[in-house]
Amino acid sequence: MEAGVTLAVFAWALRERDLAEARNLAFSVLVFGELFRSFAARSATKVFWQVGAFGNLLLLGVVAGSVILQLVIHHVGWTQSVFQIGALTVADCVAVMLLGLVPVTVLELVKLVRARFAATAHSKVQHGS
Repeated sequence: MEAGVTLAVFAWALRERDLAEARNLAFSVLVFGELFRSFAARSATKVFWQVGAFGNLLLLGVVAGSVILQLVIHHVGWTQSVFQIGALTVADCVAVMLLGLVPVTVLELVKLVRARFAATAHSKVQHGS
């Protein structure tokens, strides 16, 4: 899912923008997707709000620091040179963060569907259906 979203962003940006911007956008979508997925990876069965946002403060700190570093890489001149990456507009930053949420949202929805099916199956067993 994450690779699909990243490749779709890259393909779209190649049509609408230049190669450098396509790489910038795809890279950022991939980074944000991984950062957001780290929250979903804490449990194979429980969704984000069941585990709690503050259940792992170290993870929260690492993700926040990584988001800041990702934005710095794109917006500080010498880091742009080191990483050979360009600046993102505010709209691009918002878009890559939202697109990075797509895979983790799907993962969380799958967990909800599985839990619903498990609860239904358990209820049928309990009631002899």
